[in-house]
Amino acid sequence: MKPNYSDHIASNKEKQAHPELEPSVDNILEGLSVAVYTCDSTGYINSYNQEAVRLWGKAPEIGKDLWCGFPKIFWADGSPMAPEECPMSRALKKGLPIIDEEIIIQSLDGVKKNIRPNPVPLLNNKGEIIGAVSTLIDITEQKQAEQKQAMLAAIIESSDDAIISKTLDGNITSWNKAAERLFGYTENEVLGKHISLLIPKERLNEENLIIDKIRSNKNVSHFETFRVAKDGHQIPISLTISPIRNSKGNVIGASKIARDISAQKNAEAELQKLYEDIKTLNTKKDEFIGLASHELKTPITSINAFLQLIERSLALPDPNKVLISKARNQLSKLTSLIADLLDVSKIQTGKLPFQFSRFDFTQIIVEVIEIMQQTNPSHQLKLLSEINECIIEADQQRIEQVLINLISNAIKYAPDSKDVIIKVNRTSDNIRVSVQDFGMGIDPIDQQQIFARFYRVEKLATHVPGLGIGLYISHEIITRHRGKIWVESGTEKGSTFIFEIPFLSDCPPLMH
Repeated sequence: MKPNYSDHIASNKEKQAHPELEPSVDNILEGLSVAVYTCDSTGYINSYNQEAVRLWGKAPEIGKDLWCGFPKIFWADGSPMAPEECPMSRALKKGLPIIDEEIIIQSLDGVKKNIRPNPVPLLNNKGEIIGAVSTLIDITEQKQAEQKQAMLAAIIESSDDAIISKTLDGNITSWNKAAERLFGYTENEVLGKHISLLIPKERLNEENLIIDKIRSNKNVSHFETFRVAKDGHQIPISLTISPIRNSKGNVIGASKIARDISAQKNAEAELQKLYEDIKTLNTKKDEFIGLASHELKTPITSINAFLQLIERSLALPDPNKVLISKARNQLSKLTSLIADLLDVSKIQTGKLPFQFSRFDFTQIIVEVIEIMQQTNPSHQLKLLSEINECIIEADQQRIEQVLINLISNAIKYAPDSKDVIIKVNRTSDNIRVSVQDFGMGIDPIDQQQIFARFYRVEKLATHVPGLGIGLYISHEIITRHRGKIWVESGTEKGSTFIFEIPFLSDCPPLMH
């Protein structure tokens, strides 16, 4: 038998006949937290509550609007639905309620919502349809949650990482396919079991520490440890653990993501072994360079002494005197190169010696420039100094070594330029020296590596001799003096090498 709802909601005619019922029905409709509306037997809306207005986005006109108050209606699959196909219309035509059907509506502001309508025909005492009543339940959030849950479930199942959830008591409540592959247990084998099933005995205390953090609503990120597989072997893993909260925000469990880091650990072990091998070879190489450089100094000193004796024994017109002078010049370069190699070796072993003393820096730079000018007549060395005396505490020989290296480079890498400018000034605590050339300059990418050991600018390597160790040694010397050294350059704009070291006493400005 079809249900008779005439005792609960009266038709318009019955309301007129029994006006005492109208306030109570209106009060019932307005008191409901769900949208409710009614139609007459021809489908015209004749009553509604404010929840329905909120859902529709407007108030319909009584007796003029048909079926429902939605501007646009769609089937659950998103295809358009004609007004006469709406659930209310079908319920009135068939005389049967529409149950568990979902539709999509679009309000005036363009927002779409998932709705579950429940239209039920109203019958009089004769069983005739006199109208219908419908509730409209907004299930948008529910559908979104279902979609989100389905997406999350798909992500969890397709993840390469083992994802496990558990209660605060440690009982396993979920187990994905990756967990099965990693640990060897099926889901049925572990659900309800305690998580200690996977923990080595010597690491059981880790679980208490983890749970304490989770109870405090804290995450545990990238915790590296070991867990036990079904066959008993231990697996190195990285754990990320997050609290699981209920609708009230209370922590009720934990979600674990376990990543197998066996390959990473094997690679790290290999790299460590490789590093140790390279370190050993590098040490042996530095020892060899140091030993070879040291052993070469003795024969070179003897050769130089023999050449001096021969040179002195020759008369001035003898052409061999010029050849011997050139040989001694090349021998001097070789001596300098061996000294640099020996310094590199000492730097690597941390044994580069320094002898600190107090001296006037301005006097040293003048002497270095005079010597460099005599041996390099092709260039004009210009000193621009803002101070006439500055006492520093440093290794005089090493500071001279830096000055000679920078000035030599300025001459060597700017062969077509005639000028090299050396500037000396002071900052608040340091004395600053810059050596400027007017050569081809250094690209920015090369500037980042210019002070590295054995680094040479590629475009200059085939044209200018050298091993790329002078600037490396200079950087070490300046750093050991609590200073800094850098380069300012641009392609085809020349280069300026600058260093700063602390001074002891005030450096007065130069008096003109």
